Amino acid sequence: MPFFKRFSRIRDGFGRVYLDYASSTPVDRRMLARAPRIPRWASGANPSALHKEGVVLRRIVREAHERCAKVLDVHADEIIFTSGATESDHLAIHGIVRNWMEQGIAPSDIAILSSELEHAAVSESIVSLTKEGVRHVPLYAPEGIVEPKAIVLPEEVRAIVVSVMYVNNEIGTIQPIAEIAKRIRKLKKEQPEIDFVFHTDATQAPAHMPLRIPSLGVDMMTLGAAKLYCPKGVGILYKKRSLKLVPTVRGGGQEGGMRPGTEPVALIHVFAFALQYAKEQCERYTARTAVLQQWFELSLLEKFPQLSITARQLPRSPHITHVAVPSFDSELLVLELDAKGIAVSAKSACKNDSDDSPLVASLYGKDVGAVRFSFGRWTTKRDLARTIHALESIFKKYEINKN
Repeated sequence: MPFFKRFSRIRDGFGRVYLDYASSTPVDRRMLARAPRIPRWASGANPSALHKEGVVLRRIVREAHERCAKVLDVHADEIIFTSGATESDHLAIHGIVRNWMEQGIAPSDIAILSSELEHAAVSESIVSLTKEGVRHVPLYAPEGIVEPKAIVLPEEVRAIVVSVMYVNNEIGTIQPIAEIAKRIRKLKKEQPEIDFVFHTDATQAPAHMPLRIPSLGVDMMTLGAAKLYCPKGVGILYKKRSLKLVPTVRGGGQEGGMRPGTEPVALIHVFAFALQYAKEQCERYTARTAVLQQWFELSLLEKFPQLSITARQLPRSPHITHVAVPSFDSELLVLELDAKGIAVSAKSACKNDSDDSPLVASLYGKDVGAVRFSFGRWTTKRDLARTIHALESIFKKYEINKN
């Protein structure tokens, strides 16, 4: 059965129910049908070639830079295309730190400030750099929100990277990025001799949050195709013009020398269009998703009063509902729901099977199961009602709902 027909069955309430959009979004064929087509006669060429086919593809790549830059309200040469958000995070963190090292700054004089909320691409990059002597300063994030006042100057430091995820991929909390940027500008004014760089991973944000860089005040931003309803394998790193990065991959001059290798033109072209489409549809989809989220959460609390909805009173994205279940194994609940035709996650998909979520452990302790329900363009109220019915059956089976 063709892909789009399978998903039409899900939209109509038959077959499986997909509630794992925060892990990965299916391809939106209707959206892609609106994207300009790449000429077939040129599609197999190398965009670095001098012949006509190469020139055509090079123009398409340039237009993709311009389209993404317009969404972010930045310059086209500040956009770097990568293989995805993970590579963009890695390039951002390693690239700026290694640039400082090449300038003669000792690793012990470099600090990276981040919280337990970060994606593994950021947190594991930090771990690898700490092995070389770079300092990691944990940021306090009560209940899943980084407080701007938590950004303080470490002692005896010459360069600082602050990395804060825009929308948390596990519990959906929205970080006060603009306020954190304001705090960093204040510290920068007080200590002008210290280099400050502010990075945000905004991979979960495009469908529901504004992305204008001048309003957010960040120096680098990561985005990826996995949450944009387009084919995977591409992402971007926005990098402020004045920043110098050391590339993490060598072998060519593509993407301003920051990401060498023959560009996947079709992926880049579609990604740029998908990012533009997400901006155009942001208000519409946010309003629709917020209604579904509110109905789902109120229904959950009414039927299962012993459950907890994480960060319910905090600013959250409407596409993520994170639920804690006392004395129940997270993965068991995921498997039970899967057996009933409902796809959800127990934790961020960036974690290995053996990894526990440090964020969930810090919020609830170890004797609590947690499941993330995440919604998207094809989620319906019928899907959510079916999910609640499945939870009733599972909790009855394991006698979870008894008082």
